[in-house]
Amino acid sequence: MKYIFSLFLLLMVLFTGCKDDDNTHEMQIAKALKEKELVFSTINKTWNFAPRTLSPEAQKITNEWGDWRLFTSELYQKPKGTIGAFQRKTKGLVVKVETLNYTIPERISKPQIKSRLMAIVTKVKALNTFINLDRIPEKKVATLITDLNVELMAFQDQIEEIVRRSHIQKEEGEQEMLNSLNGSQPTNVPPINETNNIEN
Repeated sequence: MKYIFSLFLLLMVLFTGCKDDDNTHEMQIAKALKEKELVFSTINKTWNFAPRTLSPEAQKITNEWGDWRLFTSELYQKPKGTIGAFQRKTKGLVVKVETLNYTIPERISKPQIKSRLMAIVTKVKALNTFINLDRIPEKKVATLITDLNVELMAFQDQIEEIVRRSHIQKEEGEQEMLNSLNGSQPTNVPPINETNNIEN
């Protein structure tokens, strides 16, 4: 009888322990789901990328730059439904942003454009890293989205600046001065004949 009673007590303890484990597990799942909902809500509110109005000439440059067009159209399409949609979106953006450095149109292929573009690449990669963590740091992700938006505006401002400067006429002698600063010879000056110098 003692043996049966001990076995009964042991089964009760095990059953109660299992039930507690099930409750704890269910609570953890519910907590994780609530956290994901909050993260999704924050990211969904912050993800506000929209096309910007550029001057016709700058718009023509960006329209003809195929890789830039693909990247921005992907960026402007806001993911819907779940955090997984945002995770897939950032992975796609990384693939598209990495090609941009190799296809910059010649007219705007300047050091300032390249450095602005590197800032965009860095933000997109960081965003992809943080949004794909198991526990997403929502504040960090929200900050990166905002920073990326700022970098995009600065990049487009730089394109506008290059277009604007291309219309400013150079003063007389300015091109020669720029050539000498760059270490190149002016094109309209004949080369010095060394034999003439020796004779003189």
